[in-house]
Amino acid sequence: MERRADERQGMSISVEILDPPHLGKVDLVIRNISKSGAFILLQRENCLAVGRVVTLRMSGELWGEKLSTVSARVVRVTDEGMAVMFQDIDFK
Repeated sequence: MERRADERQGMSISVEILDPPHLGKVDLVIRNISKSGAFILLQRENCLAVGRVVTLRMSGELWGEKLSTVSARVVRVTDEGMAVMFQDIDFK
């Protein structure tokens, strides 16, 4: 059963995890994104724990909003990466 409230967009955009800083400045790719969250491709050993809040820097424009720095909470971790839910941005 699908639990997502928003439709996912099948696009790839670059994202940088600013906090926590232990990953350093790495360019990552978002596999899909919705107005409420995204799935970030990342090796499992570099994924953060579910519930952890992260600060992301994303480039580009989505849904009429220029993206910059956003907070997100990790909601799922898989072998392919981690799913995050945006905390401080509202595209609606």
